[in-house]
Amino acid sequence: MEDKMRIIYGAALAQALCLGAMPALAQSGTETVTLTMEVNQPSLFDTARRDVFRTVIDDRSGTTTLNVECSAGTSALFGLSRTDEACAVSGSGVIKNPNNPSQSVPRVDFAGGFTISGSQDGFTDMRSLTVGYRRVGSAPQEATTFGGNLVMMPESPSASAMEIGRNALAYLQQNAAGSAPVEYDTRIDSISFNNFAIPHVGQANATGCTWNGDWVYSYAAESWNGAFDVTCGNTRFRLEGNMSLGEAPAGSDHDEEYVINLVVPGEGGSGGDPFAAPNPFATVDGITGTLAMSNSGRATQDGVYTNVAVTGQLVGTNVPLEAVRGWGQIVAILGRSFMGE
Repeated sequence: MEDKMRIIYGAALAQALCLGAMPALAQSGTETVTLTMEVNQPSLFDTARRDVFRTVIDDRSGTTTLNVECSAGTSALFGLSRTDEACAVSGSGVIKNPNNPSQSVPRVDFAGGFTISGSQDGFTDMRSLTVGYRRVGSAPQEATTFGGNLVMMPESPSASAMEIGRNALAYLQQNAAGSAPVEYDTRIDSISFNNFAIPHVGQANATGCTWNGDWVYSYAAESWNGAFDVTCGNTRFRLEGNMSLGEAPAGSDHDEEYVINLVVPGEGGSGGDPFAAPNPFATVDGITGTLAMSNSGRATQDGVYTNVAVTGQLVGTNVPLEAVRGWGQIVAILGRSFMGE
């Protein structure tokens, strides 16, 4: 029950997030993206070693494999300053024949990486992550990069991120059972997305998506919460909601899971909160899904394991496929933030 309430708490925060009106989505239908990830984090116990996050993202348009290898995130001068954290990215992607999905051809190669700058409080330039499109049929050879920047786990979060954190705490306090005062962990972690552009899969007429917004982890609610302004080609829309972490239901074949509810605000008078709709099980526009996590290896005192196997699906309803796939790529590239520490 406690884990279910955490999910509800996290989802309800989106009601407080308002970014203004936008045109209605022209997209229609449902898209499913399958995600599998293998996490190996030896740096949890040996900072000289590097962590590896290998992810496969698959949908009707193609299959992408991303490998992210990161140096240990460490502090210097007894924790009074922060050192850089460098991540190398490699991978490839195939596209599927729309008329015969069993037929695929290599199309995309990923290279480069990114560095979380300690001296700039987590500033991360994502333009150093490169994408090369091979020539296939009439589709030309191209070279591009990811775009924009992230600000990763800053010591001084943005005002909008702090507001999301305050809303998380306020919602927990308002809905606490009983009259006895409850002490909550007020800490947050945040990731700011600033024109973070994810290139397209490589199909004809495909368009990438650009993400702006804040993604905030509330230690009290054990949930990532936030809001995004997403642009895919000429389509612009908002996503608000959460990605809540909890123990797997009894009898499951995994240990923990992330439940994702990123919805287009305003449906059924619910704002960005699907649980506030008259029918909490109604289908809502946005990205939903569950990522199941099976833990193994050694665990830290905080319960973070050196090895995690992740499997799940992301379901997009009336949003562009590239946005659903893009969220999968965000999970892959930021695997340490979501699956590690």
